[in-house]
Amino acid sequence: MQDTNPPIQSLKSLTIASLSATLLAGVILVTAVLPAEYGLDPTGFGQMTGLTSLSSASKTVGPSAASACAEPQQAISAAQPAATSTWQDTVKIVVPPGEGLEYKFHLAKGAALEYAWSTNGSALYFDFHGEPQGDKTGYFKSYKETTDSQSSGSLSAPFEGSHGWYWENKSTAPVTVVLNTKGTYRILGLM
Repeated sequence: MQDTNPPIQSLKSLTIASLSATLLAGVILVTAVLPAEYGLDPTGFGQMTGLTSLSSASKTVGPSAASACAEPQQAISAAQPAATSTWQDTVKIVVPPGEGLEYKFHLAKGAALEYAWSTNGSALYFDFHGEPQGDKTGYFKSYKETTDSQSSGSLSAPFEGSHGWYWENKSTAPVTVVLNTKGTYRILGLM
């Protein structure tokens, strides 16, 4: 006669399995995910294995604009400050027709971000805003919201978190944004 009842696991074996899985997840987080995604490498394992180089890939602007980034940088339009040599970072972002996208930076509270961006002549709706780190309510603070083909200025971050632009292209043709920045930040890229 066969026993049709499945084996019953003891509470002790389930607790050990759960703790082991949690410990393993923590080790993977610290040794692989943090170095690869955020460039944080508390153990040095990410540098040793090359995982930290993956975090610099977040500086690219994604597949829709990857071809635009490979092009040589064009001269900045007269609408932007002439001293382009002082810019820390320059990126070209292609906003597809009828779509919107976000480009963000991580800033600590009080960190400075200077910026100037312009399009290839077409106006875009944009919202320059910030979202506090760790906030799960959906709160964000708008700094500037309008429709224009260029904008420039500076920001002293009122809180730690992601700060950047949402651009929306309401036209029927792609619009290229050239964004110049400098300051104390970490590039998050396209969101």
